[in-house]
Amino acid sequence: MDAHGQKKLLSIADVFKAFGKKVDGNHYQKAHKQYRTLSDHARYLAKSDKQTHDALKSYYEENEQIYPACLSDDQKQICLPLYDFLCSAGTVFDLTNVWPTYVFLVEVYNRQRTILRKNDPHLNKSGDYISNILQCMKTGMEEEILKTANTEYLNLLGDERQMKRNPDLAREKELWVLNGDVAAQKFLDNIEYMDKALYRTIKEAMLRNVEGSQIAWCQYGSLLHSSELLKRDEQQMARRSEKGITDLQEQCEELERQNAIKSREIEELSKRLCEVDKLKVTENSSNADVNDSDEVNDIGKKFSDVYNNEWAKLFDSLKSEIEDETARIEKLCGCLLMAFKFCKEESEKQMNNLQVATTDVLSFRSTQNEENEEVGGQNHSVALSQEACVHLQKLRKQCYSLSLPKVRRMFRESCTSLTTTNEAILRDFEAYLTRCVDTCWYMCIQDPPLNIKIPEKGDTVDTKQFNLYKSEGDIVDVCVWPALLLGGGDSTGIVCQGQVLTKLSKTN
Repeated sequence: MDAHGQKKLLSIADVFKAFGKKVDGNHYQKAHKQYRTLSDHARYLAKSDKQTHDALKSYYEENEQIYPACLSDDQKQICLPLYDFLCSAGTVFDLTNVWPTYVFLVEVYNRQRTILRKNDPHLNKSGDYISNILQCMKTGMEEEILKTANTEYLNLLGDERQMKRNPDLAREKELWVLNGDVAAQKFLDNIEYMDKALYRTIKEAMLRNVEGSQIAWCQYGSLLHSSELLKRDEQQMARRSEKGITDLQEQCEELERQNAIKSREIEELSKRLCEVDKLKVTENSSNADVNDSDEVNDIGKKFSDVYNNEWAKLFDSLKSEIEDETARIEKLCGCLLMAFKFCKEESEKQMNNLQVATTDVLSFRSTQNEENEEVGGQNHSVALSQEACVHLQKLRKQCYSLSLPKVRRMFRESCTSLTTTNEAILRDFEAYLTRCVDTCWYMCIQDPPLNIKIPEKGDTVDTKQFNLYKSEGDIVDVCVWPALLLGGGDSTGIVCQGQVLTKLSKTN
């Protein structure tokens, strides 16, 4: 900061960056457009007359003057929106190093306009000279040629109007005109135009010394240049469109490849489910519930949906907060693991409470004191039969929705929230945690409960339990999504395969 407490800016570009948001958009656009025009002219002068360019630049950089007070009315008015913009910025920032650049750009622009007026190029003269030539050449020229020439002329006028609607092309045209009639003549030397009807008509008019034919000739060259600018721009747009189509085709191919992988995964999952359906669990009759193929399919679908929907959405939205992909994967997998551990512990507590409460109700025990009085102070525990426990398990599953709201609240109270001010990310995070809790709770109240498998980093990948996530290798690097398993969790009890990020082993 300088003595006046203002930050010193070094260039006009810096002013637009630092002050652009403090003015209305229309004022900003007009000022910036003028700045680009002035810069184009300066670059043109540096290319065509470097000695003059360097001399002007040195003069305005080294000549100490009190800006902007010393500026002439012409220097202010020629680019008034840009001048006003800099004056407004000057109330906030120190523009000591900026004003000389502004004056230099304005003087370059003035110099080139002066040269243009001095040369008085034909292509800058107003008047429909080409149309007059076409009228004059009705005598001595074939009617068909004149008709074709007139059509060519109208098409060129249309191209020029369309070209001028593009600000970038209009600025390029403005710089081209600085070369005057020389530029037009060089353009007309192109052999591809010599067979054109309009070319032949104006050329014939020049041979006959028709008044205005020389001006029409140069203006014709200017129209051809405008048409070529437009044609070049359309070709560039076409190439961009072709590239866009190519990119879309590549994306389609990638989606087809991913779809083929998913189809193989679905086929593999169907085989696994068929194997699950054939399992004979003999430990107790409650096992039949979880081994029912419809029940297993429903749980596996819920578990997969969390990964394909809420996980995928949160993974993408978290990119703005956590750029590292591995860190995001670990964050999301950790949330699922917390939800599963919480649901497992609470489901065990709930089942134990159900057994105790049922025993108390059936034995007419309401308080500990009553029990002690009835049994002479002895604390007797009445155990439920295995069959009764099976009925309690079924009852709990049927009343699954009653416990779910409380389970969600308890988990959110015990879970550390994501630290972010992005409301969209918070919504995605809440949706992901809710689905994790809902699904894990449903898994844990099965009899026996379903389990998840998270491999350790460095383990060899079990391809029966895990698919590879965007990688190739045989060593686990990071678990992306756990496998869902039945009971003990051997490979024959796989309900849903997980996803792992892998790396190649050193031997490979």
